[in-house]
Amino acid sequence: MTVQVPEKAAPLSTEIADKDISLTFAKGMEVLEAFESAAAPLTIPDLARRTGINRSVTRRLVLTLVRLGYLTEANRSYAPSPRVLRLASGYLRERQFGRTVQPVMASYSKQLGDAISLAVRDGADAIYVAYSPGDPALITSGFGIGSRLPLTATAIGRALLAFAEEEVIDELLAAPLPAYTATTKTDPAALRSDLGETRARGYALVTGEYEPGVTSIAVPILDGRGKAKAALGIVGPAARFEEIAVCTQKAVMLRDCAETLASFV
Repeated sequence: MTVQVPEKAAPLSTEIADKDISLTFAKGMEVLEAFESAAAPLTIPDLARRTGINRSVTRRLVLTLVRLGYLTEANRSYAPSPRVLRLASGYLRERQFGRTVQPVMASYSKQLGDAISLAVRDGADAIYVAYSPGDPALITSGFGIGSRLPLTATAIGRALLAFAEEEVIDELLAAPLPAYTATTKTDPAALRSDLGETRARGYALVTGEYEPGVTSIAVPILDGRGKAKAALGIVGPAARFEEIAVCTQKAVMLRDCAETLASFV
């Protein structure tokens, strides 16, 4: 079965008024973000189609990003340069990911026998900001730092959503929900019920809703108000997680890891 992945969801609304926003800068960021899912360099017509921005405007934005060093050009095609990593370095450095978060995740990953991912909510998506395979021999999910996953169809997303503010849940479930597999929950009532179960047991459990035959388990990393500021998750073949006792045991260890990381994330 071929899964049709929709375009990245727009960020949930904020309180900032339109009059206080630079539309030109916003369009430039749209162009930069258009490379996120690109497997090869993009031309200006490619970028205009992906962003819906007028081609001549797209050209000026692209050339500006080239001048600033965020894009490179070859044969009239463009690709992100290593300079884009600067945009994330401050976030990771402030939270001491390399010095404190990564070693803790590596330790628990080895104990679990599973690769662990750490994600935060970015609009309607969960975005990976740390990853530990633990044992190099572990088979990984193919996702890494910077990967985006939908909040509604993955365990790491539902762990973030279940412990989010009620208005965030209401806004997300009010929009059409995409189906990634034949078993993806797209009914808002069914998802609300699942989020309630996630809160009650303390961890999210999702099977086959984003990738067929794949199960994911995730727990929130909570702030002082009991809201999710991040989430930890593992992913593997569904056959490994058929026993609820196995899922519970994995979730308990993930929760221990989450509590250890709570003061750093």
